[in-house]
Amino acid sequence: MIAAETAAIVFLCMYLPSVLPVAAAFVGVWLLNLVAITMIAARRGSPEINCALALFVTALPVAGAAIYFFAAVGKRHCGNLKIKNPQPQTELENAALKNCGVCGAGYDNAVYFDSGNDYFAALIREIETAKKRVCLEYFIISRGKIFAELFSALQQAKRNGAEIFVIMDGVGSAFRCGRKELKRLKAIAEVKIFHRLTPMPYSRLNFRDHRKIATVDGRAAFTGGVNIADEYANIRSPHGYWKDTGVAVYGAAAQIFEGMFLSVFRKKYYMDYPKGGEKRCLPYCDCPPHRSGFCENLYAHAIANSKRCVYITTPYFCAGEKLCSALAFAAERGVDVRVIIPHVPDKKYAFELSKASAEKLIARGVQFYEYTPGFMHSKSMVCDDSLFIGSYNFDYRSMRLNYECGVALDGKVADDAERDFWECLRLSEPLCDNPSFLRRAYRFFLKLVAPLM
Repeated sequence: MIAAETAAIVFLCMYLPSVLPVAAAFVGVWLLNLVAITMIAARRGSPEINCALALFVTALPVAGAAIYFFAAVGKRHCGNLKIKNPQPQTELENAALKNCGVCGAGYDNAVYFDSGNDYFAALIREIETAKKRVCLEYFIISRGKIFAELFSALQQAKRNGAEIFVIMDGVGSAFRCGRKELKRLKAIAEVKIFHRLTPMPYSRLNFRDHRKIATVDGRAAFTGGVNIADEYANIRSPHGYWKDTGVAVYGAAAQIFEGMFLSVFRKKYYMDYPKGGEKRCLPYCDCPPHRSGFCENLYAHAIANSKRCVYITTPYFCAGEKLCSALAFAAERGVDVRVIIPHVPDKKYAFELSKASAEKLIARGVQFYEYTPGFMHSKSMVCDDSLFIGSYNFDYRSMRLNYECGVALDGKVADDAERDFWECLRLSEPLCDNPSFLRRAYRFFLKLVAPLM
């Protein structure tokens, strides 16, 4: 194509001098696109995202390249966490240390929450007893009853002498946390908004803080799919019953989550390796663009080494080729691979993408189900006897473009998660899909741009 375009330009310039200005403009556009696509080819990143970026630049010859140039320069890195004297004990812990700066750590106890109500009840109890520091990092902090209860607990923590720090995402919390709520928070806490929703280069808007982290005095850490909003406790139900899950980790490992938070709040953070705890877990995170892709590799490794089961709950399923291949091959090996997605979606285009991605995997033995009571927002994977739970969705954005976090555990908490999966499965129906030609065409278009959505 480049040779043909070059020949056409030479022909125009030599034999049709009257269209020379048009040819010059064509050359300029062509060179601009060529430079942009060369930069895309040279960047670090997954092939799927690079191909989608190249398609975007080609489809919008000038605007696409200009937007990409904005994205390629002036990126502000944060989330630089360094642990002094780490003590990794496994290959996965070594990989986590090299890729995302965290390390496995000991813990005393872990509790699995099968609903937002239980999660909020435990979180508020812990915050009310805080005496040193409370850290909250959430994609969504929204006005409502849960916010009021949380604020009351934070006031008590403040009276106890605790420092309070809050990070909320500028897009996730936009129009949901009003000036009144923000003013109240700032009266008792240091609040930072991650990449405000204002006119700015694409580079900053594209990277979101999708984490769900709450830590109390460095002794308790909460994570999972739950945000600070009423729908997560089913106080309001815009999409039927809202199914969510979370986990609380007590002990030394909670300090790792506190370090994750402070590395974003302060841009970088150095901490000593926390010691103690009879059990061991692996906290992990991704901080794009300089540290991303660890969760994708961790999940692919766990799936590839599975022998009994892989049970996934996710609101959006649009994984890259790496994870899809691992899931399909696991099913072909005889592993019981099941995925539960929502029956009532919150984003219709994401639901269509999930069904489109499921179609190929169903043909290879992966079983997909729809959670019929409403919206499945839980973000977890049970792989044999281990639980992987956090803020990650099974899609490109979570695996490559968002600030995310999670934790890998085994033992009783994994057993509890597996029992909860089977309870959800009892309320679910197999995914049955027979799309029309127009719907297939729509899904094909969505899959082309899925890595950028």
